[in-house]
Amino acid sequence: MGPYNRLVTPDNIPKHAKTFDILSPLNGKVVTLDSVPEPIYTQRLFGEGVAIAPSGYQVFAPFSGKMLYFPELACQMRFKAINGLQVQIQLGMDSHLMMAEGFKRLVKEGETFEQGQVIAEFAIHKMKNSLMSTLCPITILNSEKVKGVQAFYYSVRAKEDKIMSVYI
Repeated sequence: MGPYNRLVTPDNIPKHAKTFDILSPLNGKVVTLDSVPEPIYTQRLFGEGVAIAPSGYQVFAPFSGKMLYFPELACQMRFKAINGLQVQIQLGMDSHLMMAEGFKRLVKEGETFEQGQVIAEFAIHKMKNSLMSTLCPITILNSEKVKGVQAFYYSVRAKEDKIMSVYI
């Protein structure tokens, strides 16, 4: 575990002022960051979070916010919620090597979006053929500012099921 380990269980939720639920941006199965075959995620260098083994082809906004970073390679995005929480979604491991092949941005840097809006699309079959892992880590970049993160590990439907509750 790295410097941003903030995972909690229902038995040890810290005292907090607010709870912010993050809905799943992808269809698939939620797993721990420790399942991701990349040390930057297992060591929590991009913050606390979960990973999803995707089964769909669209990325939905897990909350309303603003796109901070979304390069033309379209395989990684960072955005900010109205409450200041910053989240990163990485679509597969080493997906930058695909040079945007199979990825499509629907929201650009600097634009705002609404919860549930489609923000990107990807070709899951191309990812499966090209990448060592299609796991998609979803991390809280400013984890040091939260009191705890409770993750939910199960099969999820995008826009409907929560993947994390963040205690602020």
